[in-house]
Amino acid sequence: MFLAIVGLGGPAQAPPAGDAPLAERLRRMEETNRQILRQLDEVNRKYEALSKQLAPAPAPASAVVEPPAEPAPSPRAAAGVGAEGVGRGRVSEVGAAKADPSRPEGKKVEVEARDGLEFRSADGAFKLVFHDLTQAEFRGFSPANQDPVHDSFFVPRQRWYFGGQVGRDVEFYTSINRGYGSLDLLDAFITLNFLETFRGDKESAGVGAQGTGGRTEADRGKGPNRKLRVRVGRMKTPYLYEYFEVAEGDLIAPERSLYAGNLATNRQVGAMALGEVLDDRVNYAVGVFNGPRRSFQDFNDSKDVFGYLNARPFLNSESLPGLKYLNLGGSINGGWENNVAQPNVFRTANDQTPGGAAGNLSPTFLQYNNNVAERGQREQYSAHAVLYRGSLGLLAEYGGGFQDYGVGTRGRPVHVPFDGYTLQAFYFLTGEKLTRRVNVVRPLHDLGYRDGRLYPGAVEVHARYSTLELGRQVFADGLADPNLWANRASAVDVGVNWYFNYYTKIYLDWQHAMFADPVLVRPGGYSARNDLFWLRFQLYF
Repeated sequence: MFLAIVGLGGPAQAPPAGDAPLAERLRRMEETNRQILRQLDEVNRKYEALSKQLAPAPAPASAVVEPPAEPAPSPRAAAGVGAEGVGRGRVSEVGAAKADPSRPEGKKVEVEARDGLEFRSADGAFKLVFHDLTQAEFRGFSPANQDPVHDSFFVPRQRWYFGGQVGRDVEFYTSINRGYGSLDLLDAFITLNFLETFRGDKESAGVGAQGTGGRTEADRGKGPNRKLRVRVGRMKTPYLYEYFEVAEGDLIAPERSLYAGNLATNRQVGAMALGEVLDDRVNYAVGVFNGPRRSFQDFNDSKDVFGYLNARPFLNSESLPGLKYLNLGGSINGGWENNVAQPNVFRTANDQTPGGAAGNLSPTFLQYNNNVAERGQREQYSAHAVLYRGSLGLLAEYGGGFQDYGVGTRGRPVHVPFDGYTLQAFYFLTGEKLTRRVNVVRPLHDLGYRDGRLYPGAVEVHARYSTLELGRQVFADGLADPNLWANRASAVDVGVNWYFNYYTKIYLDWQHAMFADPVLVRPGGYSARNDLFWLRFQLYF
């Protein structure tokens, strides 16, 4: 048969006269070839119909996605039959391309939607996780007719988080934010893991969804033992429990306390070592950073040094179960600064967002003159005590320190001390229990009507008192105008948080702010207090 097919490479030649038997043999060979073609075409049609019947069903939400395999050759292609007929050559050489031996071997990928959208290799060594944080709110103020503060709707945060791991020992984390200010690359860092026992399961904790990388209590004993990690890039600096351990999506009140909101060292570029030791009873962080708050760059050769320590001494105690989740610790940082004052405006109800809509959304109680810069030494310290006990939580933290400022071209620095504290409590009326405030508020029952009952979701009530005071040097040495501003403020927050489900939360908050002296609230208008009525909607997954 093979000879017959090959013999049809071109038109059949007429045989010499008188050679009738040869002509008859050629005619029979051509007829045989045509029958073979018809049979191959019939087999090919049956193959294609069978392939459609055996096609795989659509992949479920959690499925294995394999690299596309090369299709098996059809009987027609396997027999060497091209699109143009027998003996014309195959149109495509199936399987001719070989894998590049210099590239890493491909891995199967599992896709799952749970706390975020997660892609991971089957062995757990590679992972990509996406999270979204969307906040929309309304703020109303009293006294009325303030300027530039106005009653208004805002989008305080729209954030996208991309985290994961590449191999068993390297993690990455990137977050992008658009809020009160401009679009911002909030975090961008790489984490190298050392001294870890990698277990390679689905629960291996990568980078935390919103910043510090801490695990929930349910994660203890799962994934790697995270004794030592080295993080390089732009990240949260390890100063203040309220700032370092509690992410923006997990806040109790809509925004941070007066001291943390204004004087936390915020995100900077640098390097940090952190980990959890002594069976998770102690977590620590030590870092070197550029220094200027909320910065991408430095303005001198000096770098700031940070240290943070949090201990849960009774975590494994059976005799004191009520203190099992008591957190005790503190933090320090210091360095030499040479940059524009940050912050140069002190407010009661938002973080250190510069410019943009920031002036329209929060009362201002102190503003430095335009010729003021941070010039000289800065030192800060803090101490905290935080208790989680069932549905109740208590947080107490003190922060203090000083900053040297320069005024214009004056050579002598102005030494300004500052301090503040916060006392905060929360309680879940619906019975939820927390051990850490890190992506763990899961309602016992989601909001809805089921089984003849109406379930409210989770309901949390809270109250907070916070203060911030700067030394009178801000006025005596010409940093700010004493006729317009106050160097001391305090605020009371009382509110209710309503969790529809794990992903959706509503804040309802009243903040009453009090100032040591009346401050400017509109041109020619002053007030020694300010009330903020707050309604915020939040989606996080």
